[in-house]
Amino acid sequence: MGHTGYQQKFAPGGRSLYEMVPGRWALFWVVLFSIAVNVLLLILPFYWIQVFDRVMTSGSIETLVALTVLAVGALIFSGMFDALRSRLLSRFAVGFERRVAPIVLRASIVDPAKRDQLGTHDLVRVRELRNFLSSGTVSTLVDAPFLPAFVAVLYLIHPWFGIIAFIGGVILAGLGYVSARLSRAEIAQASGAAIRTQSVLESIVRHANLVRAMGWTNGAVREFMRLNDEALAPVVRASERVAAIASVARVVRLVLQVAIIATGAWLVLQNELLAGSMIASSIIINRTLQPVEALLSAWRALTSAHDAWTTISAGTSSLLARRRRTLLPPPLGVLEVSNVVHKVPNARRPILAGVSFRSRPADIVVIIGPTGAGKSTLLRMIAGLERPTGGTIRLDCASIDMWEPDQLGRYVGYLPQDIELMGGTVAEAIAGFEQSARDEDIVAAAILARAHEMILALPKGYETEIGRDGCKLSGGQRQRIGLARAFFGDRKLILLDEPNSNLDPEGEEALCEAIKQAQSRGATLVIVTHRPRVLTISNCVLQLRDGVQVAFGPPSEVRPTVGGATPLHPRAAAKGASHHPLSSSAGAR
Repeated sequence: MGHTGYQQKFAPGGRSLYEMVPGRWALFWVVLFSIAVNVLLLILPFYWIQVFDRVMTSGSIETLVALTVLAVGALIFSGMFDALRSRLLSRFAVGFERRVAPIVLRASIVDPAKRDQLGTHDLVRVRELRNFLSSGTVSTLVDAPFLPAFVAVLYLIHPWFGIIAFIGGVILAGLGYVSARLSRAEIAQASGAAIRTQSVLESIVRHANLVRAMGWTNGAVREFMRLNDEALAPVVRASERVAAIASVARVVRLVLQVAIIATGAWLVLQNELLAGSMIASSIIINRTLQPVEALLSAWRALTSAHDAWTTISAGTSSLLARRRRTLLPPPLGVLEVSNVVHKVPNARRPILAGVSFRSRPADIVVIIGPTGAGKSTLLRMIAGLERPTGGTIRLDCASIDMWEPDQLGRYVGYLPQDIELMGGTVAEAIAGFEQSARDEDIVAAAILARAHEMILALPKGYETEIGRDGCKLSGGQRQRIGLARAFFGDRKLILLDEPNSNLDPEGEEALCEAIKQAQSRGATLVIVTHRPRVLTISNCVLQLRDGVQVAFGPPSEVRPTVGGATPLHPRAAAKGASHHPLSSSAGAR
């Protein structure tokens, strides 16, 4: 029993998302380079002090040349360190996306809640974080903590300069706090509206043919523009407020520079300071307050990055908390459903109430019942797509939750009621993302599904492009190809939800032959259907009504009618009750 390389690589074992980010050591070097950049930039104001206060009075050309060479060298090294810092951040941002994006996508696939809540939007947040990390905002953010050091230098030049710089820093920090408070509510509102807008847009594009056929084009565009305006309005308000506060901060910084120069001039006139120190102080205070002012302008980006990190951390927490499961032996196909209950919050009754049955390897179990009986829900839970509220579902004595999802998927073939085909060619739609797929296996699955001749009749056979979600195919063609996908590989449990809903009588006969051939290969099949033809080849029939198990037994004992009202053989009713202890009380209600 071996483990794949990806499974070994992806074994979080309770680690946080931050711990999964590679190359975090790069942030240490970013801080180190930032220290070097800021220290070397101090050479410039001290250059002015030495030139005006020493060279101008001594007239030493040699001193001027030496100071100039030293200043130019320091600025060159500062630029090099700044370039290295930007390069490190850019590479760290790329590594961040390459590591985090697969985790977020995996969480969106594995977690049912994320699938229902447009989890793909989290991938957009990952790209936002990547853009933020590679932007100059991070460098500015790292430079901001050096403000106290520059204030201390100003204080050493003269206490008045330190006091002015300290007051300016407090004012700008207050403006930053006000900017954050004013913009956070609008940004949160805009984020929610953007998610709704994106959801509607994807729905319109996915069902473009229906929208056009029903004459809804203008209405769809109007609805999208309405939602888009709702998303843009808070963004505009937040941008206007942040821009206004940033303008105030710019004025404050310029006023402080004027105050420094005026104070310096007064101190020079009082013979308490030399002219070089006055000019140097003006340069230092500009360098001190400029990063803080820049952060005010970038506050919206900071807030969005923080919200994005919070969102993807919460979205991946359940996935990262799980430890890698031990891979189990290939299943034989023994399926046990024990007292399964499934409830939805605020619903008047459970979708499923205590369903229990057991099938042997290579059994064909047909699930029948009227619309809304819970048949498709039960099938999704057997496939591991939903978790039951109560009870257990076991495959070869192992609960579905004990199986590694990717390993389980290799042995489970699933055909949902709404046929979902991945875009690409027919061959790619059958093989999916199976890297080891061979042409002979793809053709064998198509032959087993009685779809080979139909595929060869297409313009390019197996290389025919099917379009998004198989839009270039008819309903029957999509169903045949979906069935071939369910049969592809070594499937020990095949789950089919209304596999004959789009088939004509000839296609239904071909489906029954395909099911019997899959059974002869040792596969257990669980089939949801409303048509009586599949019942003739089944070993067991499970009847549901309003989520309650009414009967389970051989077809000879469970005699359904096409309309869903099923007269039962007395022994079938008794057997259903014995298999499902809650059914008698549920029926009494």
